[in-house]
Amino acid sequence: MPHTSRRQFLANAAHLGLLLGAGGSVAAACGGGNTRTSATLEPIKDGLAPEKGPLRIYNYADYVSPDTIAGFEALYGVKVEITTFDSDSEAITKLASRAVRVDLHHSMAPNTIGRLIQGKLIRPINKSYIPNFANVGSGLADPYYDAGSAHSVPYTLFSTGIGYRADRIDAAEVESLGWDLLWNEQFKGQISIIDDYRESLAMAILRSGTRDVNTTDPVVIASAGAALKELVDLVNVKVNIEGYKDVPSGETSTAHCWSADMLVGAAGYLPEGVGPDVLGFWYPPDDVGVVNNDCMGVLADAENPVLAHLYMNYLLDLQVAEDNFAVNGYLPALADLTADRLIGKGLVPDNLRNCVPTQAQIDTGLRLIELELDADTVWQDTWSSFTAGG
Repeated sequence: MPHTSRRQFLANAAHLGLLLGAGGSVAAACGGGNTRTSATLEPIKDGLAPEKGPLRIYNYADYVSPDTIAGFEALYGVKVEITTFDSDSEAITKLASRAVRVDLHHSMAPNTIGRLIQGKLIRPINKSYIPNFANVGSGLADPYYDAGSAHSVPYTLFSTGIGYRADRIDAAEVESLGWDLLWNEQFKGQISIIDDYRESLAMAILRSGTRDVNTTDPVVIASAGAALKELVDLVNVKVNIEGYKDVPSGETSTAHCWSADMLVGAAGYLPEGVGPDVLGFWYPPDDVGVVNNDCMGVLADAENPVLAHLYMNYLLDLQVAEDNFAVNGYLPALADLTADRLIGKGLVPDNLRNCVPTQAQIDTGLRLIELELDADTVWQDTWSSFTAGG
């Protein structure tokens, strides 16, 4: 599935820092703080004619509808070639070493965009080619990770919460327990957490009542690691990224997961004859949880930069975005794609309304920003100790 590991920080951060010329953290603020980056290259000029292609895209597998690609090819009379990667670290390594040559990075992680900018791997975009940028939700038009969306266009948007089988766990109980549900012995052997060191440690931090999910305090990080270790004996926790299928199929009853996972699960992993009403998704009721997104950007050495801009504009068309969502299950970051609209069109079951982040959640959501190497190492070491059973 497309959510394999793309938001993980680079495991070989020191090596990649040298490759990309990254001397320090791009972001210094916690949560929704605004990080400002500066352009290092020039955008393409206005009024250029589209190239003849093919448009070469770098993306996770199955992260865009084949029909969406076909529609773009028909509209501009070009071919689109997609090269896939499995994780953010793989993508950025291959781009930095020029092991792949593409025009468009389809799925940049916000917490590593700064490295792509500093390494001069992506160029500023020219919004004269992207009038549909006006459709982007206000919370992402001027994001913390890229001032004024100078180098990026948001693609998909998702939050982190708890997916569960509503026929096994009452929604009122989920609301009452919140994150404590994952520590509930009643569901031993039926609980999983995300196999991502930032996501799961951040969840444990939020459970403790602290909102700084980018903390550099080793005491807070160690406490979160200790809380995760409790899950091993308490509930025999599973650590994976398979909530999208394990909860719908009934293999587990509850999973720390991404909001899109329940939508994907509802579409393809429920047993025959079982409807999506058996699924539920919980997000913190104070609208302060983790919200994240993926972005598109044009490579500095793109051979087809005009086509790359036109492709981003195409994906920001409301109808195209809606059709793309209907197939791949990941919510485009457009203001008009609200829960009411998607439910009204039968694209989202009403009981999974919470899988569509609201504007309030986007505005107040916490972001997992890039950390300085020393702090990130503490996070990674704490996670490694948990997964190794130490």
